Amino acid sequence: MKILGKIKVSCLYLCLLIWATGCQDEAIVDFGFDGAFSGTVVDQNNSIVAGNITNNNLVVRALGEGDQVSTDMRVDGDGTFGNSKLYPKKYKIWIAGPVKMVTDTLIIDFAKEKAVMQDLVVIPFLSLGQPEVVGNATASSVEISYSISGNEGSVPEKRELYISTNPYPDASTGSGPFFHSKVVALPTDAGTVLVEGLAAKTKYFIRTGAQATGANGINFSEQTIITTQ
Repeated sequence: MKILGKIKVSCLYLCLLIWATGCQDEAIVDFGFDGAFSGTVVDQNNSIVAGNITNNNLVVRALGEGDQVSTDMRVDGDGTFGNSKLYPKKYKIWIAGPVKMVTDTLIIDFAKEKAVMQDLVVIPFLSLGQPEVVGNATASSVEISYSISGNEGSVPEKRELYISTNPYPDASTGSGPFFHSKVVALPTDAGTVLVEGLAAKTKYFIRTGAQATGANGINFSEQTIITTQ
């Protein structure tokens, strides 16, 4: 009888364990924070507005209903953003950084729409043309033309060109044993600049950045890719 009693207790314990595990699995399934929002930040000419994935320079913010803190999506160097772990409820979505939204704050209910892909149209404080190579890159140097213009009264205060063996460089992209970067100050809103001291037969990523007077963030250009001779 004692053995039978132990068997019954063991069976009951096993049943409870299976039941608890099943409930946990069901809870995880029902919890379901799988709402997805993605897109590209563009200007009114449908040109990308580049961000910087390494910091909060340009961020898409999603504030869920009842939440105190927003879910932030950093905008990458190609202007894209995304998050696939939003809760199934209503969110207010806007963008923060050196831009002005053209559209109003978005309201999206991820309980009704599981995945939403939508571009965000903005007016950047500063518009930066994509850097262009003047002539041909040599084994150790390249001449680059650039242009920067202000929108809605914004005035460029700080202008820089970044060139690095890492993609989408900025002022904080440093150098190490296997990669190197340069930051070149730009004296005017448009012109050309000669970058020297490059390595031969090496791929470089180039883009410009500029900060408007009074702005907290930096506007970036699209990047240009070159290979030295």
